[in-house]
Amino acid sequence: MRTSTLPLSTRSATRRRTAGALTAAGLVLSLAACSGGSDEAAAAGGGGGDDDLTVEMNLYSRSLPYFQDFVAGAQERADAEGVTLNVTYGETDPQLQYDQVQNALTQSPDGVIVVPVDPAALIPVFQQASDGGIPVLTAINDIEEDGWASVVGHVGKEYTEVGREKAQYLVDTLGGQGTVAIIHGIRGLLFSELQAEGAREVFAENPGITVIEGPYTGEFSSDAGLAAAENVLTANPDVDALYFDNDDIALGGVLAAQQRGIAMEDIVIIGTDGGEPARQAVAAGELDMTITLCGFLNGKQAMDTLVTFIRDGEEPSGRTVDVTSQMVTPDTYEDVEALIASGDC
Repeated sequence: MRTSTLPLSTRSATRRRTAGALTAAGLVLSLAACSGGSDEAAAAGGGGGDDDLTVEMNLYSRSLPYFQDFVAGAQERADAEGVTLNVTYGETDPQLQYDQVQNALTQSPDGVIVVPVDPAALIPVFQQASDGGIPVLTAINDIEEDGWASVVGHVGKEYTEVGREKAQYLVDTLGGQGTVAIIHGIRGLLFSELQAEGAREVFAENPGITVIEGPYTGEFSSDAGLAAAENVLTANPDVDALYFDNDDIALGGVLAAQQRGIAMEDIVIIGTDGGEPARQAVAAGELDMTITLCGFLNGKQAMDTLVTFIRDGEEPSGRTVDVTSQMVTPDTYEDVEALIASGDC
């Protein structure tokens, strides 16, 4: 492991460092005190870079299939680039994630990749990292604009666009007439809020669609989706479609509909993420549509973006590196599976 502020190129570290900050002083001292991890990395062998690196990654959940794909893609690139990748999980708890990221900085990594739970909570610790010369890249979920100057950039999808695409699918499938219930995931999470914002824009342009604002499940699990969908279907037995933020809660919605004896052809159910369980549900005719955000490819892109910055000082051409997405329906299922198998999604 390298010491002091060497993880950044000299010009980038100088530009990002805020002189005199107490938090910076603490971090620089911890960087200088870092022991000889580079010997261990060299002994382990490595990939295509000039030197071995250590990257800390923190995601807000270990259970979501999408995050599992993301880690797998990042690990593949890490192996190829001689990067030791350490992964921790915030378990949707902003305080836990803050503590984990702060602890990761004391390990003096060459860089950090974070999928934030809360768009604002991590900004202070990202500033600490910037002051100490440790580059941070956010992925999947962005942070508030106040924190942008403290990070290298963001690798992810514009979620309002995802919401618009999902809403348009429902409008087209329902022929412009019907009742749609929106069941949200985690309140305040940009993944949830921005999708809903984009969807509402499309629904507002289609007066034949009646929107029912359903509950926030508070977590992404099939059990939470089942409970929320049961409540919505009890209050609105004639709903035509269920719109979910994420596939895990959407699969719970599928089960809720089946338990009520609703034929799958009589209700439209959609989600987001495109993990394997959801894609299988699409193939089985249970889930009508999901949008895969290509977690494996996204993980590779995030690792590539951070390593390029660390080694070459090259920032993304735009603040956000847009990731590939694919709509998965019964008609597109086989094509998307081929893209996933080839590593192109």
